[in-house]
Amino acid sequence: MPAVSITVDDLRVFAPGIDEAKAQAMIEDALGTAALLAPCLFEDEFEHPAAAKAILRAAILRWDEAGTGAVTQMSAGPFQRTVDTSSPRRRLFWPSEIDDLTKMCRTSGSGAFTVDTVPTGPAIVHADICSLRFGAAYCSCGAALTRGGALWEQ
Repeated sequence: MPAVSITVDDLRVFAPGIDEAKAQAMIEDALGTAALLAPCLFEDEFEHPAAAKAILRAAILRWDEAGTGAVTQMSAGPFQRTVDTSSPRRRLFWPSEIDDLTKMCRTSGSGAFTVDTVPTGPAIVHADICSLRFGAAYCSCGAALTRGGALWEQ
């Protein structure tokens, strides 16, 4: 059994009048979308099933309460008022919910890292007749190339 599951009874606690067929279809849609966003939610060893269930349930309930799309018009003489109770469904999950679901699947080993490129070997030893020893800004003995001893002018 997957770690995260939602039943119609989980929704009826918050929406007692929800139709069972509608609720089941909404649950299937939410679980299918969540599987694309965060596949780890459905692994047996998932660590945060209660938090994921809360996010999924909130999204489904918000979808259920989105409104019927009824438009009410009132008029009194030359004045009219129109009330539109519909709220168009754009996406099932809000961006913050998507972030929360994907964060639950991240492992601690992922993320940015650095690679140290500074040499840690012995100090560079220039030849006695290297230009650097006489105040120049360049190496004439080749020690800068070998990162060790002089290459020329031994």
